[in-house]
Amino acid sequence: MEKIDEIIDLIDSKEKRESKSFFIKYIRNWYWFVIFLIIGVSAGYFIYTQLPYKYLVNSRLLIKDENSSLSSSLNFENQQNVRNAANNNALENKVGIFNSFTLFKKALNNLDWQTSWYEKGLFYDTDLYNNEPFELELASNAMNAQNVPLKIKMLNENEYEISAKGETNQDGYAQSFDFDEVVKFGEPFLNDYFNFTLENKNGTPDETYILIFNNINTLTNQYLKRTEIKLEDINADIITVLIETDNVQREVDFINELNEVFIEFGLQNRFQTSENSFQFIDDQLNRVKESLTVAEQNFSDYRRSNQVMNLGNEAQSVYQRLEEIENEQYMTQLQIDYYRKLLNDLNNEERVNEIANPGMVGITDNNLSDLLQRLMDLYSRREVLAASVQEKNPAYVSIQNEIRVTRNALEEAVKNQLSAAESVMASSKSRYQTIENRLRRLPETEKELIERQREFDLNNELYTFLQEKKAEASIAKSSIVPEVQVIDAAISEAAIYNGPYLVQIMGAGALVGLILPFMFISLASFFNTKIETREEVEKASQIPVLEGIIKHKYKVNLPVINYPRSGIAESFRGLKSNVNALVDLPGCKVISINSMVPEEGKSFVSSNFAAILTKSNKKVLLIDADMHKPNLHKFFGVKSSSGLSNYLKGEVSYEEIIYNTSISNLFLIQAGPTPASPSDLLDSPRLDYLIEKNRKEYDYIIIDNAPLLLVPDAVLTSQSSDASLFTLRMNHSHKDEIKQINRLVDFNNIKRAAIVINATPDRGYGYGNKYWKKGYGESKYKMNIA
Repeated sequence: MEKIDEIIDLIDSKEKRESKSFFIKYIRNWYWFVIFLIIGVSAGYFIYTQLPYKYLVNSRLLIKDENSSLSSSLNFENQQNVRNAANNNALENKVGIFNSFTLFKKALNNLDWQTSWYEKGLFYDTDLYNNEPFELELASNAMNAQNVPLKIKMLNENEYEISAKGETNQDGYAQSFDFDEVVKFGEPFLNDYFNFTLENKNGTPDETYILIFNNINTLTNQYLKRTEIKLEDINADIITVLIETDNVQREVDFINELNEVFIEFGLQNRFQTSENSFQFIDDQLNRVKESLTVAEQNFSDYRRSNQVMNLGNEAQSVYQRLEEIENEQYMTQLQIDYYRKLLNDLNNEERVNEIANPGMVGITDNNLSDLLQRLMDLYSRREVLAASVQEKNPAYVSIQNEIRVTRNALEEAVKNQLSAAESVMASSKSRYQTIENRLRRLPETEKELIERQREFDLNNELYTFLQEKKAEASIAKSSIVPEVQVIDAAISEAAIYNGPYLVQIMGAGALVGLILPFMFISLASFFNTKIETREEVEKASQIPVLEGIIKHKYKVNLPVINYPRSGIAESFRGLKSNVNALVDLPGCKVISINSMVPEEGKSFVSSNFAAILTKSNKKVLLIDADMHKPNLHKFFGVKSSSGLSNYLKGEVSYEEIIYNTSISNLFLIQAGPTPASPSDLLDSPRLDYLIEKNRKEYDYIIIDNAPLLLVPDAVLTSQSSDASLFTLRMNHSHKDEIKQINRLVDFNNIKRAAIVINATPDRGYGYGNKYWKKGYGESKYKMNIA
């Protein structure tokens, strides 16, 4: 159980070290975060001052309920489903029609926005709607390239510079142009692509303006993308039209015009139905009027020529009965003809729209009228949607389903009404035959008079009936009201401010200012091949990592002597404890100090480590085994003289090359003159003899070796050493060196190998920074070398 707890503590400790290392990497570069934060906030404020103010312009419309009673006409299984679908889709269909290409294009055509003017800006161009800087005059036959920005710079009161570069489709193929000219105000500007004249209005000299000749289809698509038309609430019959803009008045004009076009579209179908009925009655009146004139003349002529003024009682009774039946037959036949025509034209959108109202022929079935009117509306809506959406669009599919259901319901209702009318006609003909038998028994004069009077009265009654219907149609036409009512028209005063917001933009700038250095530091760390943290070494190393040597600020070679109570002196004392634990052997300890490449601080570590060992009254021998580029003598301020190379050649004894240093108990063997082959000399038995002889005289022998990746000298000396320390320098040594050390130690079977990291961050030592000012830290005055 205790082992498990130890493992858990070890894992937690490792995770904490890794987390700490992760954050330290960014904390070390805190100044970059501050710099970029200031830049980001400043850039945010600058952008805020340059951006245009955005406003939301809106309008609200009420869609009135349609009194379409379908309940008595949909006599089939899914009657209830159809009613529900009709109610649910009615408003969505209107929104779809409202948002159609056809209506938007018509609104823009009505506004006649042939051109647009802008003032050139740094980040955006200011819309100069209703504030054009120049008067534009177009010739009657002028053709100007559309959607091409023309830059116009006013030079002075008399001249302007005009330039453009782009491509236009002319004569069926694309043509490129690039021009820059100076033109006088009042003179035509004419080339192969443009033809117009400018007069100065309120332009400012040295300002640059942009003129664009608009393409109506392109402008329509732009407004379709920018305009949001939606139901205000799922349970409300209110449509909201919304546009975000930096020029409020332009969108106010557009939205109000679009509302008018939408209302006009709704009225168009109703007016068309009334107009069809009116035209139908007029045609019937003209025909009946001619027949009435002829019948009246015939009736008068017959009475005058035959001296017959009145009918007898029997003849009068027969006449009245015949008149009633004939009127009934006439109206019934009108209805039968109407039903048959309607059935024949149901699938033809154009013919359905030309059919008169059923009430014009005496049909009083409200359900039939409502179904017919609904079918006409659906056909019109489908026509509008077809101009802007594909057939697979949900709104188009929905309206197709509605047309199918309504058409089927109307067809069923018409067939039922036609069957009933034909039954009435058959009954009427039977009664008519009975009355005709009575007519045959009357005197010839009365029979003829009845025929002529009946013809006159029938046409007269029909004429009166049609006049009444014409009056009714005229009243119905004048009483048509739109289904849509504007609740809130678009006005400039009601526009809602929608940005930019200073806090948001500066906050975004601050966020970017923090993210950028984070990204740069992360990327730099990812691609950096140099060692940045102790944890990286511990993770990759197969040998122990000893106490790190902190980065110091002193301009001396031996800070452990000059500043004995400094942090770096304490880090070397920690290293001494680590080495003693690593080499737990009696007698003299031989320590080999190595590095993989130059400038990793090998000689610095060797000299200061040797010096710190003497503070424990230990006798230390420091050997400079780097005979390629000797450097150790400089740390003690002595001149280069005979040394290790002389001894290995047999020129001197080992006693002759051991020198006293200025530090008590510290002795130095210099590298000596550089030989032709240092590696061969180090492979000599004389080196082993030197070390073995001095083991008896010294407590520690420190060997400073040449870089391993350049020469193999350190491998030779490590065979005679009790421990081998490999020096890595933070932010200088490459991460691959750790793998090289692992392979080197494993291949050469180097015992008691360990890594020492040089130039680690100074984070305080022992109890932390706060105790250094209370007597546990660095001495105020530099001490003299003993």
